[in-house]
Amino acid sequence: MNPLKKLFFKDKIIRTFSITRLHESEVHESVFLKNGSHSVDVTKHHAMICLDPFCVAAWLSNEEVASIDPKKVKMQFKTGHGLNAEISVSFIEKIATSKGQLFLYKIEGVKNYQLSLFHRLALFGYFLRSKANTFYSRRVISALYSYPRRIIIVSYSDDTYHNIFPMDIQGFIKEENIYLLGLRTTNVTLNKILDAKKVVVCDTDAVDLETVYKLGKHSSKSPTGKSELPFGINESERFGFPVPDFTGSYKEIEIIQHKKMGYHMLMIGKVVHEKQIKPDPASLYHVGFLQFKKGSYKAIEGLY
Repeated sequence: MNPLKKLFFKDKIIRTFSITRLHESEVHESVFLKNGSHSVDVTKHHAMICLDPFCVAAWLSNEEVASIDPKKVKMQFKTGHGLNAEISVSFIEKIATSKGQLFLYKIEGVKNYQLSLFHRLALFGYFLRSKANTFYSRRVISALYSYPRRIIIVSYSDDTYHNIFPMDIQGFIKEENIYLLGLRTTNVTLNKILDAKKVVVCDTDAVDLETVYKLGKHSSKSPTGKSELPFGINESERFGFPVPDFTGSYKEIEIIQHKKMGYHMLMIGKVVHEKQIKPDPASLYHVGFLQFKKGSYKAIEGLY
């Protein structure tokens, strides 16, 4: 056993993320854009949009845009008044919306504050055993996931193809009724969604982790057949796309804009129909290992 791992994390299994199931009101953390002494709360108005290079988006109302210089900000992740992480960003572009502006940023630097310096070094060093990891990438991932990331189920279907799969590179801007999705450019389903300009997003209210794991592992070239899925499916009311029976709500979305950010394609969609199946459904969330260790969320066995 790695002696540093044993010293700082005892017998805990180290994973990139821990998994929990929460209602949105149970999320303790918050996210801010900060410029000098001015800051804007973007907790419910930001999203990861690409992991290579690392990019994020934040939506500001017209009033908030006037209160801060959005092109010269840092993004801070907090629990109460405590700072968990801070990322430096460079401005990419802004996209006008009806009530504000959506700002796209590339991450240029990161500072981590969770637990102690020795805990962080022990964790990042443990992950560096894999040549696929770098010290910088692990620090950025730890910062981004110091805010719990909702896991959703994405559904697409046409006459000859369908796919149902999980993802967490996403965000919903309620004030604008727009959805942000960052989908891998290697995913076969991406071009189909862009051609049809339609997709359905479902919550993960009652799904078990084994099912999510299997949906994430199947190939987008040959997804699991509908009759072979380990859950029942219904059809969405407008598009007729598959909706798993474990979901408590879903949104039908028309894609209105897209932009290649790198390894991920950012899709911006307008919610054209929303169905509430269960009252106050919950969702699975990814929480970074260090953030989970210092918090009070109830653990579900992790996937990664």
